[in-house]
Amino acid sequence: MARLILTFNKQVIKEYPFDKDWMTIGRKPENDIQIDNLAVSSHHARIDKTGPDYILTDLQSTNGTFIKDKRIVTHKLKHGDNIVIGKHVLLFLASDKGVSPEPEPSEPMDMDKTMMLDTAKQRELLAKAKGAAAQKKAEKIGVLTFLEGAKQQGEVELTKKLTRLGKADTCEVKLSGMMMGATAATISKRPSGYTISFTGGMTKLKVNGKVVKESVALKDFDTIELGSYKMQFYQKDSK
Repeated sequence: MARLILTFNKQVIKEYPFDKDWMTIGRKPENDIQIDNLAVSSHHARIDKTGPDYILTDLQSTNGTFIKDKRIVTHKLKHGDNIVIGKHVLLFLASDKGVSPEPEPSEPMDMDKTMMLDTAKQRELLAKAKGAAAQKKAEKIGVLTFLEGAKQQGEVELTKKLTRLGKADTCEVKLSGMMMGATAATISKRPSGYTISFTGGMTKLKVNGKVVKESVALKDFDTIELGSYKMQFYQKDSK
């Protein structure tokens, strides 16, 4: 199990086992890792476990999130990475032992020998590989995670071809607010991925801080804002 060790001035404060699919970091107590310091934003950063990888995302914090003196927006964590937030440092360890397992040494290949595959067998293997790749691609499903405004909604899986966001009763994702449109935005599921579109109302639609007036393709860990609501989009393997 991966873990995070919070330090300040090279002194260990607390150790956090990564025993869930994601962890949030910030100044407010509802975060999984609370850093009670004014240099830290209320909801500063987030780490998502996606398969074997751990993805660190800065949640548009005031003072930024850094890896090796470089400010990041998203970053795939490696064993031993130091995540700098304000004057605090989170050490990321990929396993309980604190070391990544080394691959077993393999016997050297005899380059004088050539492995031959029967033609029919080769075609069968190639067909299976293509089928598995296509199935894996089809198993991805989009998810909206609420960061601010409606955390009680938790995560919303985007299983429909069209998901509507707004205050109308017909919307799959119900949002409130005087300026919120009946259907403020829609997220469409397409073979190429997910696309979000602005559909109306006085509330602005923003993706990664930029106003969207028409449509934009969504990428993993994009931040979506609609009024006082802040969400994060990512894709996961469907069960």
